[in-house]
Order: sequence, then C-alpha cells, then structure tokens
Amino acid sequence: MRKKTLGALIAFGMVLGIGGGLAWWFNGQAESHPETVASSSSSAIVKPKPKPKAKKVIKKKVTPKQTAATREIDDILRANRFVGTALVMHSGKAIYEQGFGYARVSEQKKNGLNSVYQLASVQKSFTAGLIMKLAAEQKLSLTDPLSKYYPQIRGAKQITLRDMLDMKSGLSLEAFPNTLNSEDGMIKFILNHIISQPRDIGKWNYAPVNFMLLAGIIQQVSGESYRQYFTENITEPWHLNHTGFVFNMAHKKAFSQGYQNNNQADVGTSYDAKYPESRASMLYQFGTGQVYMSAHDLFVGERNMLLGKLYPQSDVNVLLAPGSSSMYGGGAYVYPGYIRVHGLAYGYEATALVSKDGQDGVILLSNYYRANQLSQTPAIQIWNLLEGGQLNR
Repeated sequence: MRKKTLGALIAFGMVLGIGGGLAWWFNGQAESHPETVASSSSSAIVKPKPKPKAKKVIKKKVTPKQTAATREIDDILRANRFVGTALVMHSGKAIYEQGFGYARVSEQKKNGLNSVYQLASVQKSFTAGLIMKLAAEQKLSLTDPLSKYYPQIRGAKQITLRDMLDMKSGLSLEAFPNTLNSEDGMIKFILNHIISQPRDIGKWNYAPVNFMLLAGIIQQVSGESYRQYFTENITEPWHLNHTGFVFNMAHKKAFSQGYQNNNQADVGTSYDAKYPESRASMLYQFGTGQVYMSAHDLFVGERNMLLGKLYPQSDVNVLLAPGSSSMYGGGAYVYPGYIRVHGLAYGYEATALVSKDGQDGVILLSNYYRANQLSQTPAIQIWNLLEGGQLNR
C-alpha cells in the first residue's frame, strides 16, 4: 500500500514537472517570437494591452527675430497706414512677411501670409507672358497685325501685337456693358464699342482694352479658354495654391474683402465701406484684372517669368522692352535691373517690384483703398532701401 502511494506521488510530481517545463518553454517562445492571434472561433482571443496615449506635442509659434531691417520696414508700412500683406525677399529668401489690418472685419478675420487679394492690372503681366509663350512656340508673332485676329477693327492692319503689349495701339474703350454673361460676350461688346484712332498708333496711352483683346487672341490661338490656358501654364505647374479667378474668390477661407475710404481727412482706418464688385465687372476685366493671388504666389509668378519658366529666358528682354518713355513694355514698367507692376481696383491695390535675376522682391497686396495714400509709395521706399543695401542687417 505504501509502495502504491509512493508510486502515485512520484508519477504526479513528474507530470507537474513536465507541464511546468512545457509552460515555461512556450512562454519563452511567445516572448521571443510574438505572432498575431488567428481569428478563429476555436482559438482563444487574446486581448492586446492598451497602448499608452501619445502625448500631444504643442508646437510653439516661432516669432521671427526682429532686426534693424525688419523694424525699418515696419516703420515705413505703419507710417503709410498700410493694410494688407507685405513680403520682402532678398537673395532668394524672405526677410520680412507680415499681415496688417483686417481681411474681413465683420468676422474679426485678420490679414495673414496666405490672404488672397485681387491683382487688378498686375494680371496684364501674366497675359503678356502667355502671349510671349505662344510666340516662342511660333503659334503667333509679336509683329502680327491685329487684323489677323480681329479684322473688323478700324485701322487693325496698322496695329501689331507689339503695339498692344506696349499700350501704343491707338485703341480705347469707354463704354461699360449693362449686362454681361460670358467672356465671349465681352469680346463681342468690345468689337461693338471699341474706339480706334489710327493717327495715335505709336503714342503711349494706357488702355486696358489692349489686353482684353490679347486675352481673346490667346483663346483663338490656343483653342482653350483664357482661364484654362492660364491655369494649365501658370497656376498648376508652379503650384500656386493661393491663386485663382475672382468669380469664386469670396468663397475662399483666405479671402480678403476690399474696402474703400474716400475721406481724405480720416487718418485712422475704418472699415465702414466695402467695395462691391458685380459679376459683370469681373467679366469686363477679361485678361486684365480677374486674378487673385497671395503675396508669395505673386512673387513666385513674376520671378518664374523672369527666369524663363513660362517662355525662354532669351525672350525675357524681348518682351520686357519699354516701348516709350513711360517705361511700360510687355505688361510691366521696366527699369534697369528690375520690373514694377501695379494694379488698383475694387478696394484692392497690388504692387510688386522684382529684380530681373529673381532674387529680390517687394510685394505689397492691400484690401484697403485710401483716396489720399497708395500702398505703392511704401513699396517703392522699401525697394530703394533694399537695393541700396540698407536692409542687409
């Protein structure tokens, strides 16, 4: 009896020992070779341990270090009561970026670095660039007579595309349509109301109708709408994410509303009067004032044209050759070493001065029109300091 009892105890101990050893071995394998649990109804489901929650990293907003140069730029802009977005580039780098005032005062939305503004006449420089692109592709020539595209215009045989680019065509348009539903409708309106003075061909006279017709020629030659051709050749390839046409501008998150202040005695900044724009007005500005951009996009756009990214760089000086003492040529005012473009409409003012090597630039985009103070003034002041080497510190 004792022998039987002793045998049973020994057998029981061996079972425990072997079971414990196997358990130890399997546990070691599981730790050294973890595997996912099979999704089978016959398998035991092992619930994974909850992962510790990652700590939320709060990025601190880095305020650019103030320098003597940035303080000087600040002083100029504040002295001129500037409202909008300012960007100053030097040697290919932004040395100053700042928003001033309100984009939409009713929402207490302030102007920022990505705020978008109407370019007004600055768009003419891009229309000219697209014409030059088509010329480089031999799809048209700057010496083409206007009669090749619009023979019904009086004196069109004596007017060249070059004359139109330089505002020396003798053409003008004083009428404004009561109703307008399309850009093709705008061209028809022009052809019915254009004023042509052949005796003035060769004389400089700033008339937007020149670029309205050039936009129509872009459509004829490319076989695409002006908007489509602009988007495919400028907006998309250059990744201009804050650029578009004014028809949908008000729906953009970064939209800056245009305001006006006609009280010359008002030294403050009131946002009492919005500057309205009808759809007819948007269509009327065909090729000459329908585009909006941020300050950064405008710099990139003007720089890229100067660097030959829209048409060959060898043609830059061909297009940007002043046609008169006005210094206007190819949609820009051209000076030794730099260009200046400027636009003013519907409460917006756009000014850009860019060096021909694309390294320096002063961009001021404003959504606040003052009858007695244009933002082009501080833009030129800042540019003179920049090119004079006084902002290199």
